[in-house]
Amino acid sequence: MTLRHATAQETADWDELVRASPGGMDLMQLPPYATIKAGAWARHHLMVHEHPGRPAVPALYLVKKVPPFGELWYAPMGPRVTEPEHVRAVCEDLRTVGAFAVILEPPVPADGPRARSELVADVPGLEEFLDLQQGHHTVLLDLRPTEDELLASFRQRARRSIRKSADAVIEHRTDDAAIEAFWQLYAPTVERAGFPLRPKDYYVTAWRLYRDLGQGHVVLARSSADVAEPEAAAFIWKHGHLGYYRDGGSVRTPSANGLQYRVQWESIRWCKEHGATTYDLYGAPPSWQADDPDHQLHGLVQFKTAFGPITDTVGTTRLVLDRRRTAAWDRFGRRVYARLTRARNPLFY
Repeated sequence: MTLRHATAQETADWDELVRASPGGMDLMQLPPYATIKAGAWARHHLMVHEHPGRPAVPALYLVKKVPPFGELWYAPMGPRVTEPEHVRAVCEDLRTVGAFAVILEPPVPADGPRARSELVADVPGLEEFLDLQQGHHTVLLDLRPTEDELLASFRQRARRSIRKSADAVIEHRTDDAAIEAFWQLYAPTVERAGFPLRPKDYYVTAWRLYRDLGQGHVVLARSSADVAEPEAAAFIWKHGHLGYYRDGGSVRTPSANGLQYRVQWESIRWCKEHGATTYDLYGAPPSWQADDPDHQLHGLVQFKTAFGPITDTVGTTRLVLDRRRTAAWDRFGRRVYARLTRARNPLFY
């Protein structure tokens, strides 16, 4: 088993290497995401895990320096391995990196909460951790069927809302004014849902970065031509065969009721027309908690499951490499650093 830094050629081909990994593409395993997170994580490593009889797996690790504890590593939505035995091999590779802990999010399929418990029980030092990303449980759409077949596969409430909003004005835009209009919808939507909101510059910088890479754009919707300002919107990320619904926002007015279904449908159509074969609605409760009104993402269930069923993976785990330092970090270190960095990074991770 080997863990090494990516070569210059592998770095140049990084996106394709991630796409070819067992778990496939995820935007958080690509260098632009490390650029976005640079304010919270000091640097990043592009590493390659090599194991006999298995394909080499590229992995982007973010690194946070937290003296006197040392380094904390994090592979957001990675490494892209899908089998528990492969996770074990990855963990063995990481035991010599010098960090006190490594946070891992491998896309190992889960059919219930026991899947993560069974995974960590099988790997020394691996433990369950709070989920840092919403995408461990999501709705994935196969875009290969025809538009008529896709529409017919949606639940009645989605089809009804899409038909009802047939007169909506839809714009696909990449200009700064569109990004600003999107922010004006996104921020109050996040606050209304009770989620923490980072500073505006964090989001705008990310949206512009993906826009400038030719991978992201804003979908703006008005319920009719008589409405002056956008009432619903989404930021769509597209890379190769994968389309992502990353962020969204809307107003609460009678005319905008159900308009987000139209936004999704137009986003799906656009991604399909531009070569995507999978569309990720990004973020839902675990399927086994879909009916739990106390789950933080419960408000998304009715909307997202109107397009398809929830797909689950095991979520976030943490590999403890130095128990003494990790215990001290958990006991008081993280709280101290979170307080020191709260102004620029209220979510810490």
